[in-house]
Amino acid sequence: MSLSLAYGNRGVAKLIQSLQAEEPEEETSLTLLTLNGLLSNQENKMKAISHEPPLVPVLTKLLAAPDAETRKLSAQTLASLSLVYQGRLAVREADTVAPLTELVGTDEEAVAESSGAALLALSTSRDGCVVLAEHEADLVPTLTHALSAPTPVALNALSTLANLLRQDIGVTTALQSGIVPQLRNMILPMEFPPKVVVSALQATWNLANTPDGKVALVDAEFLPVLSHHCAQGDPQVRRLSAGCLMAMTINKQGKLESQCCLEPLVDLLLDASAAPYVDLGSVRSASLPPALRD
Repeated sequence: MSLSLAYGNRGVAKLIQSLQAEEPEEETSLTLLTLNGLLSNQENKMKAISHEPPLVPVLTKLLAAPDAETRKLSAQTLASLSLVYQGRLAVREADTVAPLTELVGTDEEAVAESSGAALLALSTSRDGCVVLAEHEADLVPTLTHALSAPTPVALNALSTLANLLRQDIGVTTALQSGIVPQLRNMILPMEFPPKVVVSALQATWNLANTPDGKVALVDAEFLPVLSHHCAQGDPQVRRLSAGCLMAMTINKQGKLESQCCLEPLVDLLLDASAAPYVDLGSVRSASLPPALRD
């Protein structure tokens, strides 16, 4: 295919037709790369999704291509399409989540990162989380295991898990898969980049909002680490840490072990520079006697 044919009003359609014609691997990668560029705007996304025969089943098939570059670019294209509702419907109909989940666990970092990005794109909406929930048994353990992968892969997995946990999806499976020690490791001071720490704290807060999550986090001694973050760090880390403490100390066990948290929380509350990022909720949650809350 001449790429000069891929531009103009019918550029997206011509590229999709080329993919459906099963080109040689080198041409397929170039076609996917060009298509990805065109999908940067909403109008072209809708053209691609509404094309007949449909595009998403073709991309799903290409996730199993022998060439790693083709698999990576196919996942990137699916990530772009999954940002719109119609794209997420198409992903569900094509049963695309299963092969994406499998690729997150591959040793090919670029493929794993792109596949994780596609799952993350799905998880950014409630309806996308529902699609992912249908694959919870395989998806959540795979994402949890990926938390020990190289940082870009781990960050995609972590952000996807945080979004699922916010919807109370996969909580039990995540706990059984060992998410708690992974999260504790990721929020340790100086161990990971700030972006990873923030995502790990978001996942921790969402997990702490569930009954089983509270118990697991307190048992894993999260309270001292979170107290440390309340005492120092950037405003977002301090805010998220205070939120985690508020959620965890609603639990009776959390209250009984919360002494280490009170001074950092009060200091944070009285710190004029941090005042917009924390309220009395965390202090109140920890300080109320268990009998008044349980």
